[in-house]
Amino acid sequence: MDVRPGSPSERRFERFAVATLVCTVVVIVWGAVVRATGSGAGCGAHWPLCNGMVVPLAPRLATIIEFTHRLTSGLLLAGALGLAIGARRVYPPGHAARRAAAVSFAFVVLEALIGAGIVLLGLVENDASALRAAYIAGHLVNTMFLVAALTATVWWARARPRFAVLRATGGLLPWLTVLLVALVVVSAAGAVVALGDTLFPHASLSADFDPASHFLIRLRVWHPLIATAASLGFVTLVSRTGLLDDDSTQTGAKALIALVVTQMALGAANVFTAAPLALQMAHLTVSNLLWITGVWIWLQVRTAEGSIH
Repeated sequence: MDVRPGSPSERRFERFAVATLVCTVVVIVWGAVVRATGSGAGCGAHWPLCNGMVVPLAPRLATIIEFTHRLTSGLLLAGALGLAIGARRVYPPGHAARRAAAVSFAFVVLEALIGAGIVLLGLVENDASALRAAYIAGHLVNTMFLVAALTATVWWARARPRFAVLRATGGLLPWLTVLLVALVVVSAAGAVVALGDTLFPHASLSADFDPASHFLIRLRVWHPLIATAASLGFVTLVSRTGLLDDDSTQTGAKALIALVVTQMALGAANVFTAAPLALQMAHLTVSNLLWITGVWIWLQVRTAEGSIH
């Protein structure tokens, strides 16, 4: 079924939604730089100010890194607010794009509050507590929900076909949902593992199995296991359904498989090279692209199965 091109205002809104989504991924990846470089305390125990100032004077490198993260996060907050307001002006009441944009803004606000909590509670630098690990995992989960909501905003920004011509979607949606939930678990575990790699950079692989090792080190062994299981699930689901055969989902399905393979390779490289910053950033970037692609396919299938009217 063809999709109508959309009005000029809808197309502008869609482009703005895409730009906000891209900005979000950049902010997320830069957040990994903050963690990996131990710059979370670069602005001291002040929030939203930086060392008690709006703009820090004569900042050190850690301050520049943390302040950049706060500045881009502020731009993201403004962008999400603009999306929520724009959706109300462009789309009628009850439109899915309105709901998705409003949910996106709510997640951005929550993201800021979690980030503030990390700073104000001192869960930065060399803190290796379970509370910090829990905050990191919660931060990551909220981030993924934010990215999903922005992806849905882009999806609904322009009219989509009610029923894509899929050959084998019957019962596919629940399995896709399970795999997306698994991806959230994998990513949250990965965030905690990355924290352990930052705090204990010289821990050997044998330390993963040592009962005397810190819990952040012992958790490292579980991440590749659940990541491999989730990856095999995605590849199996995509290859054994009509997703690779149908024109409406073929591109996304191929991209999903390519991203899974790339992510597994980057994960292995991180394990065997002690997770240098460049590889961590690449791993996180691909993780977000994989999540966006998975959510996009989920939206396609849900639409095709008539769950949204």
